[in-house]
Amino acid sequence: MLHTVERIGSFAGLASFLGLALYALLLFAHGRDIRRLRDWAGSAPEREADRMAQTQTIAAQRAEELRELEESRTAEHDAIEMRETRRQRREEGLPELTRGERFRERFSGFGESLSRPALLIVLFVVFVLVAGGVAYAVLNSGGGSSSNGSGGTKTGSREGQKGKTTAKSKAVQPGEIEVAVLNGTASEGLAATWGGKVEEQGFELGAVTNTESEFEDSVVMFKPGREPEAKVVAQRLSISKVQPMISEVAAVSGGANVSVVVGEDNAPPEG
Repeated sequence: MLHTVERIGSFAGLASFLGLALYALLLFAHGRDIRRLRDWAGSAPEREADRMAQTQTIAAQRAEELRELEESRTAEHDAIEMRETRRQRREEGLPELTRGERFRERFSGFGESLSRPALLIVLFVVFVLVAGGVAYAVLNSGGGSSSNGSGGTKTGSREGQKGKTTAKSKAVQPGEIEVAVLNGTASEGLAATWGGKVEEQGFELGAVTNTESEFEDSVVMFKPGREPEAKVVAQRLSISKVQPMISEVAAVSGGANVSVVVGEDNAPPEG
């Protein structure tokens, strides 16, 4: 009996040792898992913040792309509407743009140009040079008049009048001349075609219509005091004939000071 008890005690001790070893192993594994879980829990908020930052950046980029796309579509739609409006006004014999629209268009382009620093510097330099040249010319012209006497004064006066006349003719700019275009032939659409040529040369397009009678030769007509403008138009459009405006042309020119009457010499050949 004593021998049996000793054997059972030996087995029990061995089982206790194995159980203790297994418990220690499980306890070590459990502690390692807890440490890993704590490490993950400690770094998870940072990873979440990074993901949120990336998501916000992507969302902002996408919103900017959508905004640019919408602006592009809006600009394209406005351009299409503007072209259609110009076409309808041209078919009705009216200028493509009103005076107010042309003024706003020129003013906006001028404002954008002035916003460039390089252009401002160039304008300042040009202004300084022009002001210096004017001052130098004034000082020199005063001395020359006193030394030359009356004969020199008369000569200077004639030269000054000639210079004023030349300056006046040079001061006429195409954009300041309103030009009506009239079809003096039986060919359809000729006035609209020449209206495009007038705009290409930089003139302000006025009425675009037909005359009651036909004209053999193309001619540029002008109202009293507008001959210099008419000559500029004739030179730009390669029309040799320039004359005062007759009543028939004035009645359909819509108030324009210069009218281009397209004659048979510029009509397309009959096919």
